[in-house]
Amino acid sequence: MIKPEQKKLFAVVGNPVGHSLSPVMMSACFKALDVPALYAALCVDELESDLKILHKTGFSGLSLTLPYKETACRLVERIDKTAEQIGAANTLRRTTLGWEGRNTDWIGAVKALSPVVEISGRNALVLGAGGAARAVAYGLKRAGASVTIANRGIERGRALSSLLKCQFIPLKVLQNAAKDFDIVVQCTSVGLLDAEARLIGFNSFFKPEMTVMDIIYNPRWTAFSKTAREAGCTVVSGLDMLLYQGVAQVEWWLHRPVFDTPAVAAMRKALEEALNEKPL
Repeated sequence: MIKPEQKKLFAVVGNPVGHSLSPVMMSACFKALDVPALYAALCVDELESDLKILHKTGFSGLSLTLPYKETACRLVERIDKTAEQIGAANTLRRTTLGWEGRNTDWIGAVKALSPVVEISGRNALVLGAGGAARAVAYGLKRAGASVTIANRGIERGRALSSLLKCQFIPLKVLQNAAKDFDIVVQCTSVGLLDAEARLIGFNSFFKPEMTVMDIIYNPRWTAFSKTAREAGCTVVSGLDMLLYQGVAQVEWWLHRPVFDTPAVAAMRKALEEALNEKPL
């Protein structure tokens, strides 16, 4: 059996995963905290067997990305109540017998939006119904918003709205929705396709009083977020959600506070340098 000796091992696990900026962000964090650790990006094909291998190898913690956030809930030894309610886990921590899971995506979403908009009492729209959408919708509702789910797949969208006890609107009729939304978060894995965007007519859907976030962070400013900005909306980068969910992961892994340390600024700087993009 191979075990790490000099440094703790962490990784982001997904398929595909080569695009992930988590290694850049987490490496900067561990360096700022003076923690001897290595953080890698691992593409896995069989999550159940690969989790066992990673545990035997001695990994201390894992970040989960597409398509494994929902599957992981069924494979770990235990998950916390929040991840159970969301139905998705994006963070695993090593235990003696296996892995325990939790969800920090909802924390990242709330912390990204809170500085620019009062969430409580607002009408929020979440586009998508996958693992990230589950977490964002949960976080917004927990923060006091009235949440509506919009998804192309009606069955999946209704299932999520039923799980979280919120409203559902089929994506194709979103343009005709009577409700005015204060917060809009785009949570689909690849963003809305051009045909879907034209169908909805987002150019006329966006209103200046809206706060809009696309959780896609590479590119940092998507066509969705640029259109919202052109309409006068307040736009939040998905990079902020990535950053804050990552900080919450490290706090859980290391059993120590990180949010109020210089490590957060180091993580943000590393992300921005990796993208090397100009502000919107």
